[in-house]
Amino acid sequence: MASPRTSGALELCKTTITAATSVVAAAMLLRRVAADLLPVGTPPLLGSLLLLPPPSSRRHAVVIEEYDGAYHNSVFLAARAHVSTLLAAAPSVPLVIKATLPRGADQIRFSMRPGTDVVDVFDGAELTWRLSSSQGKRSPRGGGAAREVFKLSFDAKHKEMVLGAYLPFVMGRAEAAAREQRQAKLYSNERGKWRPVTLRNASTFATLAMDAEQRRAVVDDLDRFLDRKEYYQRTGRAWKRGYLVHGPPGTGKSSLVAAISNHLRFDVYDLDIDNVRSNTELRKLMIRMKNRSILLVEDVDCALATAPRRGADGRSDETSPAAKNREVTLSGLLNMVDGLWSSSGHERILIFTTNHVDRLDPALLRPGRMDVHVHMGYCGFGAFKELAATYHGVDGDEGHPLFPEIEALLREVDAAPAEVAERLLATDDADAAVEMVAKMLRNRKAGDAEDGSGYVKQRLHVGPRRPVPAPSRGPSSARRMVIDEAMLRGTGRRGRGGLRGRGRGRGRR
Repeated sequence: MASPRTSGALELCKTTITAATSVVAAAMLLRRVAADLLPVGTPPLLGSLLLLPPPSSRRHAVVIEEYDGAYHNSVFLAARAHVSTLLAAAPSVPLVIKATLPRGADQIRFSMRPGTDVVDVFDGAELTWRLSSSQGKRSPRGGGAAREVFKLSFDAKHKEMVLGAYLPFVMGRAEAAAREQRQAKLYSNERGKWRPVTLRNASTFATLAMDAEQRRAVVDDLDRFLDRKEYYQRTGRAWKRGYLVHGPPGTGKSSLVAAISNHLRFDVYDLDIDNVRSNTELRKLMIRMKNRSILLVEDVDCALATAPRRGADGRSDETSPAAKNREVTLSGLLNMVDGLWSSSGHERILIFTTNHVDRLDPALLRPGRMDVHVHMGYCGFGAFKELAATYHGVDGDEGHPLFPEIEALLREVDAAPAEVAERLLATDDADAAVEMVAKMLRNRKAGDAEDGSGYVKQRLHVGPRRPVPAPSRGPSSARRMVIDEAMLRGTGRRGRGGLRGRGRGRGRR
């Protein structure tokens, strides 16, 4: 049994330990409060006197490497694009940055040099980006590629905000900037592969010789298509839209394709069916297309003339000499347009052009394959005024003394927009250019074989014709959107242009 002296010593020891524990807990709490309240740049001496932890222990970091295995790290590319915008708007502090002008670009781009920092402020928090460089693994031949690494450091209390909001914000901002600044590509198929070049066609809807109502209808349809991702998912349809652009030569069909590409900022895949050896190769080309792109088949009537259709026995019709050397069939082309393989990507526009719509197979024209029919007709007076304003600044409201005569002539004779543009570009004198257009139309009305400029009117619909199928009288026909050519302004006596939508995928917004 312990003596009274021993019991008193034990009680004193317990009391001392309890008091010391309370003091330590209070000190740790005060340190934590001081660490949260004091700014990041607190002098180290003051932090030592207050027994604060070093600043490095109160900050977290995210390391973003340039490569993810053998591929570029998309987060690193987004971070580099975001940091470049910070450098351009950074305050006047000593900062060493790189300025480059990439090939094909029209703006100088700024980037960090390894070993430099830049501070970003997001939701009231300061975040520091630092770029460093490390030597990659050496190859057997010696040497190694330098790899860059971004280190994003921030206070520990902002961890959830950085991971849940800031980094997704950086990714979204970089993707939006890339879509705005990217240069569209034009792809052509060669030996089963796509070969890209930069698409530098400057045609836009503002410069296109097109009736105002027809232009507005096409633009509205394209914008509506982009905004209907949830609709296509809900209805189980492939997110695509088919356009059949038809009309005489020189009426701007190719320019319309370029204008659609520039409006949507989509790449264009120009499919030459003559260079496709089989349906299997055709499917591979479809799979290799990027999303947010345009598939273009020009002069589809000529392409289909050499693409036999498979019969009921599964064999292709080899009556034509050209069909004997190739295995691409019309059925394969139709499956690409509206079959299972059409769902291999999303946000795609399919555009077929032709000079002879009456020669196309009815199977290609049915609803669901070519959703919108755009007729690029001869130049109307409204389109002529837009051309005159674009090329020579002739105001369409004030007009020109020859405008009434030209308007009357365009009602009686046919002139392709390309012909009118050729006359307007022949001289820098606006009056002389308008006079050249009037002269061309006068000569054509007089029945001259040539219009004084070497133009010989082309005959259309030469050769065997295929009857155009009658429009359906079923329930689906009530949903079709039709813009009648006679309703368009400035179309004149003959139908100058029109757009007809077949209603596929047109639900309520």
